Amino acid sequence: METSLTTKEVQHVAKLSRLALTNVEIEQAKEDLSTIFEHIARLNDVDTEGVDPLDHPTELLNRYRDDSIGKPLSQEQVLSNAPAVKDVFFDVPKVLGGDA
Repeated sequence: METSLTTKEVQHVAKLSRLALTNVEIEQAKEDLSTIFEHIARLNDVDTEGVDPLDHPTELLNRYRDDSIGKPLSQEQVLSNAPAVKDVFFDVPKVLGGDA
């Protein structure tokens, strides 16, 4: 299937998309969109008889495990992994304005 778009059609799509295209970009968009439409047309020719529709390309499985209580880390163990500590808190750079 040969799809040839007109310059006016591409300009209309660009306007709907709020794109300001130069004449060179319009010509390139005509080629690109034509290629896309040809690919879609080829997909329409694929025989999908007996193929169930998918809602996801791979099977999704929930991975459950038992929620078991373990020994908690001590405050010293947790703070030993921090790059900077002030008193008994993580010391991080200020990310919001103000003097706090």
